[in-house]
Amino acid sequence: MKQFTFALHKELIKLSHRRKYILLLILGILVSIIRRGGAALLTRLSGGSISVRANMPLEMLPFAVEILVPVIMFIAVSDLFTHEYSEDTLKASLIQPVSRFKLMSAKAAAVVIWGAGALMVMYITNTLIHLVSGGTVSGACSALAAYLIDIIPLIGIAFLGILINVCLKGPTSATLLSLAVYALMKYMGLYAAGSESFLFTASAKLHVMLLGSTLPFHILLNKSGILLGSILILYSISYIIFDRKNI
Repeated sequence: MKQFTFALHKELIKLSHRRKYILLLILGILVSIIRRGGAALLTRLSGGSISVRANMPLEMLPFAVEILVPVIMFIAVSDLFTHEYSEDTLKASLIQPVSRFKLMSAKAAAVVIWGAGALMVMYITNTLIHLVSGGTVSGACSALAAYLIDIIPLIGIAFLGILINVCLKGPTSATLLSLAVYALMKYMGLYAAGSESFLFTASAKLHVMLLGSTLPFHILLNKSGILLGSILILYSISYIIFDRKNI
């Protein structure tokens, strides 16, 4: 356990030294501010006849969990895998007294923690915007629960990126391919009816199913099984390839 926590600490430090994640979060915050500013402008232009009132944290959750955070996580995965491979620094991590299994698990955990942290920043930001713009604190706890629940599907997204990264060597190509595959899986339902029933990306907004859902229990169990099974499969295949990879 000490080897894992030591490796995890090092991976988190690596990510903290890259400013691009701060820029991406600033971009996400600006999107939230523009969304709220647009609603205020509409109200002013209509003389108050049109008033857009919404729960900002919940309204901006799909943007955060389906677009912003996945982008951040795919970039983080590339930084910890293919970027180190291309710079020949991954060998230094393996010199340490840590197995490949623990090293890959530490990298994966660092990416998930990084993504969860970004999601919580968006929650806090949107909650503050909501309060400053005249909203109330009612619903803040349920919104927080929704954000926390939606961290689970992000684990699958992280391992999707890891699987692609352990198969490639270039960080740019790995990031772009990760985004392309994710987008294809995410919106495949628009082109192939019923495909969302067996793709874990359809569970990105897991809180919709678990909070106040009227779905039958067997459907919830089936969707949860697909999500957890996909995470396990992606994790296993990623480790097999990483373990055999010539570094």
